[in-house]
Amino acid sequence: MNSMPKILLVDDEERFVKSLHAILKHYDYQCMEAQTGFEAIRLLKNGHFDLVLLDVDLPDMSGCDILDFVTTSRIKTTSIMLTGISTVETAVRAMQLGAYDFLSKPINHELLIKTIDKAYQHHKLTSELAASELRFQVLAEASWEGIVVHENGRLIEANNQFFSMFGYSEEELAQGGFLEKILTSHSRRIVNQHIADAFFGRFEISGVRRDGKVFPIEANSRSITYLEKPARVCALRDLSDRVKAEEEKLNLQKKLAKANKLKALGLMAGSVAHDLNNILSGVVSYPELLLSQMSTSDRYYTEIKKIQDAGKRAAAVVSDLVLLARGNSSLTTIENINDIILSHLSSIEHNERLANYPNVVIQTSLQQNLQNTSCSHQHIHKILLNLIGNALDAVHEDGLIRISTQNCTFTHPEASHRSGASTCEYVKISISDNGPGISQKDMEYIFDPFYTTKKMGKSGTGLGLSIVWNTVQQHNGWLEVKDNNPGAIFEIYLPATAETVHAQQPENIIRPSRGNGETILLVDDLPEQNDMISKLLENIGYKTISATSGEESIACLQSHEVDLVLLDMIMGDGLNGRETYERILKVCPGQKAIIISGYSKSEDVVMAKALGVSHFLEKPVSLPILSLAIRQALAGN
Repeated sequence: MNSMPKILLVDDEERFVKSLHAILKHYDYQCMEAQTGFEAIRLLKNGHFDLVLLDVDLPDMSGCDILDFVTTSRIKTTSIMLTGISTVETAVRAMQLGAYDFLSKPINHELLIKTIDKAYQHHKLTSELAASELRFQVLAEASWEGIVVHENGRLIEANNQFFSMFGYSEEELAQGGFLEKILTSHSRRIVNQHIADAFFGRFEISGVRRDGKVFPIEANSRSITYLEKPARVCALRDLSDRVKAEEEKLNLQKKLAKANKLKALGLMAGSVAHDLNNILSGVVSYPELLLSQMSTSDRYYTEIKKIQDAGKRAAAVVSDLVLLARGNSSLTTIENINDIILSHLSSIEHNERLANYPNVVIQTSLQQNLQNTSCSHQHIHKILLNLIGNALDAVHEDGLIRISTQNCTFTHPEASHRSGASTCEYVKISISDNGPGISQKDMEYIFDPFYTTKKMGKSGTGLGLSIVWNTVQQHNGWLEVKDNNPGAIFEIYLPATAETVHAQQPENIIRPSRGNGETILLVDDLPEQNDMISKLLENIGYKTISATSGEESIACLQSHEVDLVLLDMIMGDGLNGRETYERILKVCPGQKAIIISGYSKSEDVVMAKALGVSHFLEKPVSLPILSLAIRQALAGN
C-alpha cells in the first residue's frame, strides 16, 4: 500500500478505542480518537480524515447524527459503523446516510483490516470520480476555440488555434474551398445544408486533421458583416478531451455503482445472516428428524425431503451472500487441483445434477505431476460446481464438456504494468463446453452480482459467477473467459507452490453416529433452537439439558454434570459464547464444548478454540455432521 489512510476513531469506551488504536497502529494506520459526538464533529471540521470508524451509541448523540452531519456538511470521508447490537433498522438508516459498512463488536481483526482496505478503495474511487467531474466541468467551459470567418465555404480569416486544431498552415487553406480538407463527407453535407438554409446556432460535426485523424467538433455559428459583406463566423471547439473525460467518468460511475451494490449487499448480509440461518436450521433439521423415522416408501417422504432440500438451497444462498460481501475467510491448505476435480466429479452433488443431462459427456485431461497450490478445498469445489453447472445448462442435450489442467508460466495482468513484474508458475484449470457461447452483450456483465441470463423459472440467483470471480481473486489468481467457437471456455490461473500435500483421512458421515446416553447441555438464546437440537440428539441416543443464556448455563453446570456443551456464539444482551465458555472453565475445568453459529469466522471463535473448544459448526448444520463432531469431541479429537 503506497499511502495509508488517516482514520478517526469515535467511541465512548476508552479501553475499546485505545485497543482499536493500538491494533491499527500496528498496521501503520494514522489514527486520532474522539470519545464524544461533539469532539468528533470538531475534529471533522478542522481536519481531514479518509475514514471514520464510528460507534452507533455515544453519550451525547447517536452515530447516525454524526453521519447526517458528515453528509450535510459535504465532508469528504467514508464512514464505517461500529456497534455491539446490530439491528436491520439501524443498518438501513446508516446506509441511507452514506455509511460504507457495519461491523459488530467484538471485532475480528482480519475482517476489520479487510473492511478498512475496501472502504479506503471506495473512498479513493469516490474522490477520483469527484475530481473527474471537476475536470470535465473545466474542459466543458474552456474557451480554447478555433475561430474562422468564411463566405460560402471560402476562408476569409481564422485564428492560430483554428490552424493548430487541424494541423494546416494558413496558406494551405486559403486557396479554394477549405471545408473539403477539414470535415468528413457527412459533416460537409450538414454544413453546406446549414449554409443553404441560412441556419445559425450550435451543432456537432466531425473534423479531419491533416494526418487523417477524425475528431469530434462542437460548432457555433452566426451571421456577421465583414468588410461590408455578409459572412459567417464559426467558433469550433475540439471535443476530444471532453469525450475522453465523459468516457472516464462513465467508467468510474460503473465501478462506483458496482462498489455500492457490494456495499449494500454486505450491509444486508451482515444484518440478516445470523437470523436467517437460525430460521433455516428448523427448515433443514426438522425434516431430517422426520425422515430418520420414515422409510423411503412412506407417504410424504418425498415431499418432506424436498422441504429439506429447499432449506439447504436457501442456506447456500445466504452463505454465498456472506462470502461475496465479506470475502473468503476460509483457511487454505496445500492441495492438488487434480484431486479436487476427481473428488468433485465423483461427488453425490455432481452426479445428481449430471443425472438430469444423461446424454452430456464430460471429458477430463488432467496433467500428470501437476504442481500443488495453496487454496480452500471448499471454495475450489464451489468454483467447479458453478462452472460445470453453467456448462451443463448451456449444452442441454448431446453436449460435450471438457475439463483440463496443466502447469504453466503466467504474468498476472494486474502486475504486468508494474516495473519488475515477472512471469511465475501457475496451475491452469480450463472448463469448456460446445454450447451456444456467451454474447458480447452479456460478456461485460457476467461477473456482476445478480446478473443472470437464465430464463424466468430456471434455477440461478445470479451469484454463481460473482462467487467464482471473487474466489479466484482472493486466491491471488486470474480468470479469463474466451469464445470456444462453439461454446465458451473459462481459464483459471492459481499460483503454484512447491509445498507438498498433507494426506488426510476423510470421515464417512453418511449416517449419524449414535450416542451412548451421554448428557449434552444446549445453550442458545432461542428456545426453539434448543428444542430442535434436543429432539435430534435424543433421537440418536443422547440426553440433553437446555439453557437460554450463558448465565443460565453456568448456573446449570453448578448442579448438573454434563459430558459436552453445545454453545451458540451470539446470544442477545448477555454473555456471548466465548465469554460463557471462559466462565464455564472456571466452574468445570476441562469441560468439552462445541460452538454452533451463523458466522463462519470471528475473533471470539478463534479465542474460544484457543480455550479448548474442539469444533466450530455453521448453522444450519446437518445431523450427520453434528453427530460426527460430537463423537470426536467426546473422544477428545
